[in-house]
Amino acid sequence: MRLCLLVGIVIASVSTADESEAIHFNEDIRPILSENCFECHGPDEDTRAADLRLDRFEDAVDYGAIVPGEPEESVLVERILTEDADMVMPPPHSHKSLNEAQKKLLVQWIQAGATYQRHWSFEPIPTPRDASKTIDDFIDDAIARKQLKLSPPAPPERWLRRVTLDLTGLPPTLAEIDAFLADDSNSARERVVDRLLASSAYAERMAAEWLDVARYSDTYGYQVDRDRFVWPWRDWVIKAFDHNMPYDEFITEQLAGDLLPNATDDQILATTFNRLHPQKVEGGSVEEEFRVEYVIDRAQTVSTAFMGLTFECARCHDHKFDPLTQKEFYELNAFFANINEAGLYSYHTNSIPTPTLRLPTDEQRQQLADADRLVAAAAKNYSDKMAEVELDTAMTAGNSGNKVSLTPIVSQSFDDDAAKKLPVEFVEGVQGQAGRLSGDAGVSVGPADFRRWQPFSVSLWLQTPDVKDRAVVFHHSLGWTDAASRGYQLLIEDGKLSAALVHYWPGNAINVRTLADVPVDQWQHVVMTYDGSSRAAGLQIFINGKLAECEIVEDSLTKDITTGNTHNITIGERTRDRGFTNGVVDEFEVFDRRLTGVEVAERFHHRSLDELCQTETMSSLPPADRREVVTAYFNEDCQKAFTELTAARETQDRLLDAIAEIMVMRELPEPRDTFVLGRGVYDQHQERVTAATPATLPPMDDDEPRNRLGLAHWLTRDDHPLTARVAVNRYWQLLFGRGLVKTTEDFGNQGTPPSHPELLDWLARGFIDSGWNVKGLLKTMVLSQAYQRDSDAVGDSRERDPENIWLARGPIAPLTAEMIRDSALAGSGLLSAKIGGPPARPYELAVAFKPVTPDHGEGLYRRSLYTYWKRTSPAPVMLVLDASTRDVCSVRRERTSSPLQAMVLLNGPQYVEAAQGAAAQVVEELGPDAAPEKRVTRLFQLLTSRTPTRLEASILTRLYHEQMQVFSDDKNAVGEYLGIGEFDAAEATDKLSVATLSIVAQAIMNLDDCLIKR
Repeated sequence: MRLCLLVGIVIASVSTADESEAIHFNEDIRPILSENCFECHGPDEDTRAADLRLDRFEDAVDYGAIVPGEPEESVLVERILTEDADMVMPPPHSHKSLNEAQKKLLVQWIQAGATYQRHWSFEPIPTPRDASKTIDDFIDDAIARKQLKLSPPAPPERWLRRVTLDLTGLPPTLAEIDAFLADDSNSARERVVDRLLASSAYAERMAAEWLDVARYSDTYGYQVDRDRFVWPWRDWVIKAFDHNMPYDEFITEQLAGDLLPNATDDQILATTFNRLHPQKVEGGSVEEEFRVEYVIDRAQTVSTAFMGLTFECARCHDHKFDPLTQKEFYELNAFFANINEAGLYSYHTNSIPTPTLRLPTDEQRQQLADADRLVAAAAKNYSDKMAEVELDTAMTAGNSGNKVSLTPIVSQSFDDDAAKKLPVEFVEGVQGQAGRLSGDAGVSVGPADFRRWQPFSVSLWLQTPDVKDRAVVFHHSLGWTDAASRGYQLLIEDGKLSAALVHYWPGNAINVRTLADVPVDQWQHVVMTYDGSSRAAGLQIFINGKLAECEIVEDSLTKDITTGNTHNITIGERTRDRGFTNGVVDEFEVFDRRLTGVEVAERFHHRSLDELCQTETMSSLPPADRREVVTAYFNEDCQKAFTELTAARETQDRLLDAIAEIMVMRELPEPRDTFVLGRGVYDQHQERVTAATPATLPPMDDDEPRNRLGLAHWLTRDDHPLTARVAVNRYWQLLFGRGLVKTTEDFGNQGTPPSHPELLDWLARGFIDSGWNVKGLLKTMVLSQAYQRDSDAVGDSRERDPENIWLARGPIAPLTAEMIRDSALAGSGLLSAKIGGPPARPYELAVAFKPVTPDHGEGLYRRSLYTYWKRTSPAPVMLVLDASTRDVCSVRRERTSSPLQAMVLLNGPQYVEAAQGAAAQVVEELGPDAAPEKRVTRLFQLLTSRTPTRLEASILTRLYHEQMQVFSDDKNAVGEYLGIGEFDAAEATDKLSVATLSIVAQAIMNLDDCLIKR
């Protein structure tokens, strides 16, 4: 009875005006439920309370929480209206509550039938598009409904400055302003827009925005934060915008350019996008943990950048607000897991994390082609010479000269007195004593350096303990992780012998592993041989004199296995890795050539290698073995041919080592296993999953591959409800300062509903139908009346719409950090026009948390797009001016206003120098006799793109005269301010004028006209 009374009071209290407004679930009800109810009564089954779901109509009705048309019978209404603290919803401990207006809305909605709608962002984008409509039709209809007063068109100079900044990130020049004001044709504005869109400055502006989305930085991140080579990808982005690459291709090439048919180097380079996440190297880090983090980062980036979903919320459990499950999160991860990468990058070398793409210059490309031909010819010549050998010819050490050395270059015995100093336990060996390894300290012998074109062999006896996981038998490498262990090695992995040559594990290495386990606690003679070919087929393992059957694990060695420095080989240990604990080693030998199978057998039988040179030994060998020995040792033509082949390989390999590489994507032949991870922890494997897309979105076509290319095609389908909406919303935000969906990063239940849903869909469908034409989309937006309106409010529209959601006035927004700096440099005449290339290091990096030495000359004045970005310590001034840190994908920058910003703009070296440059330009242009008022006016026009008002000119001219007096009284201050020390008296007048006008320029550069787009 009491509930009926409360409901009656609520309904009766609703005004006539309220009743006239239809209630829409997506706009009015869903935000209330999502904010206050879905966390406990939403999609996440694990945290769902009372087994009640309010995000689905059927569940809410079946439970009795909602009885359509009968609020007094609805449990939801009872719980939100009660005054009982133990019954009220949301409960007090949630620190959430409903206001009276929200309670009324819920009661009204249920009274009207409790109609649910599918979330707007998952609904298909309507088609066909109404071609008779314009942006302004939608905007003006909304303004009329809200009864707001329209602002008039912006003054021409203001519109020109606005559109030039938005499309190029730079202000218009004085010449461009004059030309526009002189053009009174109806197409004047369209011509301006076409000119701006065709400029290289446009491509740089758009690329700067994309770097935030792509979480771009010039360093790896985390504590060490070393430099990394990724700027060629940034230049790819500039070129893509310059050429107006269709947005669907822009997505596809970055996600899956390597999977396109006959992929070009540029298309493969585009996939660096997926590798721009932070990367780890610190000691003690778990390689698999961070590999998983990289995969998750890629999935989250795609989710945010292209779908506007907070999919990362489903890493540990089902999403609490959106219809996205934890399993679906890891199914999305599976698209990005299938590359041959390590979770850690190299601490000791500058190796590029695999997979990589070579970026040769034209000259290098030609040299490499020539070297490839020489290697092919040398290999054929060697093969031909071996085939020509006459095996019946008598060959002995005496008549052949025995050109090949049979002596090891390194030999470690445990029988002599010197061996007693080794950190091992001495036990009975194969012949005499052997060394038992403790695992705490290995035996270092050598040096034993080889380049990858040099054949070599390692021979030893070993007795293996019961190794459950893996152990290091020997290694010649740098570092303590697989990724950093450049060199060669023999490991025991899962009970099997594993031999490898490594530049960067796993994607730049060769690795073979025996099929059979190594017997435990038995002496085994093991030989690892390598022929200098850089191929896994040239790497062999012999056990007890016989070639072991092996599987190829990796076959992709394309760079050197050493750093050029001298290193020893270490037996039984590697820092921060599992040593050969309790393993026993004897007769360890290293040869600077590949041992033949016959030699390996002789070493197993403890016969001298010199016996091979005897005629009777040769004649007793089978023909195949005899040919191997003859061609290796006795035939001078074969020896010469092999020497030539090795020399050709050296030339080829040195060329390859000199070619720059960049991280890219390259799919593994077989998909890597992906699992749902319990609580998101890397080693808590639960259900195995395969690549798939969320069930709440349209399914992938059956004929699409379940890889990144299939995912890209799915994202850019005409019927995908999110990709086009998210893109046009982000570009709307770029121009209007606020997206039609304010929460650009979240199109889900916790996001803000679109202010103009029909306009968003109209733009999205038009974007798709145009062939995903970005320039065309931006042109449509900036030529709309909504964009061209004056930003000054008319009547009470500012009070009634403070955020300008309904666009009764033109856009107004703070300039980005890049725009502020680049505009200052442009006005000063110092801005470099150079496009692309390595990052620049302006003044401010010298005072970063991790200081960087600034450039000299042009590098100080390049556009901010090119500023060296250190992930743990980005450019300080850029951060003060609200630039993104780029730790993760960012599609919306925060806006602040702080005293630090004024301090930087008044005192920062870059801005002081820019003010001086602008002043110098004006003084030179107007001549030495120009009146102060004229100089101030021209300077104001240069920096703000408009003429000052009479009051502004008066105030600034007074500042000019006051500062002139200050400098006239102390001319040493002029030299100090300009940084030129003492100056010639004959030049004093010009220097005095420049210094004085520079102070005025600094004042102007701190006005809203220079910091805010209006």
